[in-house]
Amino acid sequence: MKKRFFVVILLMLIAVYLMGCASTKISTVRNPESYNTKFENILVIVPFTDIGLRRQTEEIFVSKFNSSDMKALSSLELMPPIKDYSDQELMNILDKNKVDGILTVALKDYWTSESYVPKSSSTQGSANLYGNSLYYRSYTQQYGGYYVSKPNVSFETRLFDRKSGQVAWLVSSTTSGNAFADYGNLASSLAKKVVSELKEEDMLVLSPMEIKSKEKSGIVSPQREITAEKDINQSPVIEFFAEPRTGNAPLEVFFDASGSHDPDGKIDTFQWDFKDGDKGKGEIVRHTFNSNGFYNVELKVTDDKGAESTITIMIIVRS
Repeated sequence: MKKRFFVVILLMLIAVYLMGCASTKISTVRNPESYNTKFENILVIVPFTDIGLRRQTEEIFVSKFNSSDMKALSSLELMPPIKDYSDQELMNILDKNKVDGILTVALKDYWTSESYVPKSSSTQGSANLYGNSLYYRSYTQQYGGYYVSKPNVSFETRLFDRKSGQVAWLVSSTTSGNAFADYGNLASSLAKKVVSELKEEDMLVLSPMEIKSKEKSGIVSPQREITAEKDINQSPVIEFFAEPRTGNAPLEVFFDASGSHDPDGKIDTFQWDFKDGDKGKGEIVRHTFNSNGFYNVELKVTDDKGAESTITIMIIVRS
């Protein structure tokens, strides 16, 4: 019985050794202007020319996000590279899918390293007694004496804040696999580490399940249910659109926020900041951008009791 148990354990150890596995080391830096930013729906972009490799990598990342109860989308599925998309089309796709973060994963380098497996051997034997004679049998098995190649890959990962257009998080990483690891093992290790680090640095909007789990472990304090009272002033709700969102300078844009409303009163003021030095007032305005650039136009709405709401929308002006 003991011998059978030993054989089973030995076979399990061999199976684990023969499995492809990898580990990832990363270094991160966070944009100080984005410390209070949290992401809820991330678009994953892996700019590989090989469609199969790109699909595999994006699906691995999406799977790792989803397994952590986070939302993520594959760019290959959302905007397949079968046509050239205009800036307006891309923005519409992002708006429709409520994308607030864009994660790009770029391959920087790939190499293999060799390791020498030293020679070793093990000898096993058995002895049997027949009458007055002792019979002994033994055999020796040798291992090692050869080189194995191990894959290594380095990536640069960037998380863009769609609202500001800035890089919110930058990652450099090195992933190393054992002699049996393939690219899938390497990508899976990287994706798992990236998602784990994003959660560790508190950059993701937690799902209700995640919040309950952290509350049970004492990581975060239980959230209290807030009951709205009649004397609490609710903030106004902003609804507006801009047309066109992209174009050549000088670009005149029509802004319409007439769909905005206040749940418990009325809206008092509409204040526009076009981020080119000019400002405006009113629920419907027109503004001309004379220089090329990315403009995160800001609208601040104030109700009759002083409550405020703010929203931004990006306008892209080309030269």
